[in-house]
Amino acid sequence: PNESLGISGLDEGIISRASSSITSNTLASFLGRVNYSFKSKYLLTASFRADGSSKFYGDNKWSQFPSASIAWRIKDESFMKSFKFISDAKIRASYGMTGNNRVSDFAYLSSYQITAASGYTYNNSPSQGIIPSDLGTRDLKWETTAQTDIGIDLSFFEKKIQFTADYYEKITKDLLLNASIAPSMGYLSGFKNIGKVSNSGYEFTLNTQNIESKNFTWSSSFNIAFNQNKVLQLNDGQESLQTAITWGNFSSAPYIAIPGQAIAQFNGYIFDGIYQYADFDLVGTVYTLKPGVPNNGSPRASIQPGFIKYKDLNGDTLINSSDITTIGTPTPKHIGGFSNNFTYKGFDLNIFLQWSYGNDIMNVNRIEFEGGEPRNYLNQFATYAKRWTPENPSNTLYKTGGQGPLVYSSRIIEDGSYLRLKTLSFGYSLPEKMLKKVKINSLRFYVSTQNLLTWTKYTGVDPEVSVRNSALTPGFDLSAYPQTKTLTFGLNLNF
Repeated sequence: PNESLGISGLDEGIISRASSSITSNTLASFLGRVNYSFKSKYLLTASFRADGSSKFYGDNKWSQFPSASIAWRIKDESFMKSFKFISDAKIRASYGMTGNNRVSDFAYLSSYQITAASGYTYNNSPSQGIIPSDLGTRDLKWETTAQTDIGIDLSFFEKKIQFTADYYEKITKDLLLNASIAPSMGYLSGFKNIGKVSNSGYEFTLNTQNIESKNFTWSSSFNIAFNQNKVLQLNDGQESLQTAITWGNFSSAPYIAIPGQAIAQFNGYIFDGIYQYADFDLVGTVYTLKPGVPNNGSPRASIQPGFIKYKDLNGDTLINSSDITTIGTPTPKHIGGFSNNFTYKGFDLNIFLQWSYGNDIMNVNRIEFEGGEPRNYLNQFATYAKRWTPENPSNTLYKTGGQGPLVYSSRIIEDGSYLRLKTLSFGYSLPEKMLKKVKINSLRFYVSTQNLLTWTKYTGVDPEVSVRNSALTPGFDLSAYPQTKTLTFGLNLNF
């Protein structure tokens, strides 16, 4: 269009089709709670909650969620009087249920769509059509989580040392998942209540006042958590649940959930190096795989020295779905943090370290940028220069065009453990005597950094990554934006 015509030129523009939608949902809740305390030594809390959601149908709209907790302050018992070094001690336990209704507003109803592609021919002229999209089920109901927690709180030496320990177990059943449906049903997906999972573990926290004097103080806080999750049951006796991730030309499933094992595990082939000349018979100028040497999922005649190789698990010399296995776990063995605070006269310093240990990461960048997906005009990692060539018979990186089928393997599974200097802050507060002369209550100058240093063996840009973050797809790294390193200067001024 000619913009100089202004409104008079509107007829020259291309009319774009606008889309709009409207939806709504309602939630009603009732809550009752009872608290009881006897001599502040025996404590009891009980509550009952009922929630109703319009997202479910009929009798499934409402669900009930009771909870209760008890505590015993054993420090107040007479037999504890001789333990003078114990400042406080309490044992507690709780059990409660919560609900989840996070589905689309009318998930119990089947839905249809009108799209540009959903047309048909009627009387030799194109007409708009409607296609089914999501299958509804009126049996859809609340997802329910029941959690048990047992803990102890201790403090010693006038609360200079405080320790907390917890054990928890959380069981979630009737999970609300948008499940894939066989195309023969006429739908691609639909919300269903599927399976049962558990999360359990231990959490420990230790706070200490290490030094406390007139001019110098030092306090520390340490916490560590051990968590294990497990699939207890899938839908209708299902043996496993594979989760696909689509990107580029890849559409296979790098994740699997199996009853009795972790909710998410990496699924793929075991990388077995690179085919070398010794794996072939040379007939004239043609290299042919020796008998007994497995293929890599491609036809044997197409495989050449320098191609990627996978482990043949069942010994049939054919790499296929029978050779897919668990190749890693994205769940850390433990995570934690360690914080220290120092003050000396007007100076203050805070150092906070954070870590994760024992988790794996699927570094998909090593497919994209190490020749694993055929693309033109795409820069590669510097490691690609060390790929297999006749002069450099590498056993770690295939030659150009030797990536084989588009599959996931243990070659890109890396240790995601890390220790990170999460926060470092240093400040100085001017003396009060100096500030009173100018009628200022306090003035503090500070400099602070975040994510300054990270110690890790992970070759990606950031081990604290999960671009497809969900319970079924954690630890997936593809072109993720790393944690930002920041440096901040500032002041706090109070009048």
